[in-house]
Amino acid sequence: MQRSFLWALLVPSLLLCASNRSLFEESQPTVEINTCMERTEIQNSQTPVDLFKSSAICIEEKKYAQAADLYLVATAYGYFDTARVIDKSMNQVLDALKTEHFGPIDASKRNKFAEVLRARLDNMKSSCAFLTKLGKPTYYPKYMVEESVVTRGDGLILNYDAKAFWDDTLSNYLRCP
Repeated sequence: MQRSFLWALLVPSLLLCASNRSLFEESQPTVEINTCMERTEIQNSQTPVDLFKSSAICIEEKKYAQAADLYLVATAYGYFDTARVIDKSMNQVLDALKTEHFGPIDASKRNKFAEVLRARLDNMKSSCAFLTKLGKPTYYPKYMVEESVVTRGDGLILNYDAKAFWDDTLSNYLRCP
């Protein structure tokens, strides 16, 4: 009797945690990003932490177009992650990451990057096509969840609609056609 009661309590909890985690390709090895990545190297398994870091390296190397590509993917993935985590205060993690990675960069380089990024934002056709092809993130947003005060389940909204969140990211956040 106690065993069936215990199963009744544990199985739904396990399924709750497993339901969202199965959406992620956790078998992919984590690779430390230490280079300015080309657009062709960007993968949907890379987190905003990785992408912002690479973008900052690009800015230091004065590769502003590459930095803009990485930055746009990082912010899109961060927006998506903020939508899918339970603790909505975690959107502040993105601002902290930006400060951490871009704060130390020389102001003249940051200004040049901002100029290139503004031009890119004025014409998002290529970026939107790239992000649509790249697709929604496949990683578990540990960088957001581990900072959260919410400790229920895996930190994600139960059975969230990833396709709807990604569509919202593209249309409402990035204003893709």
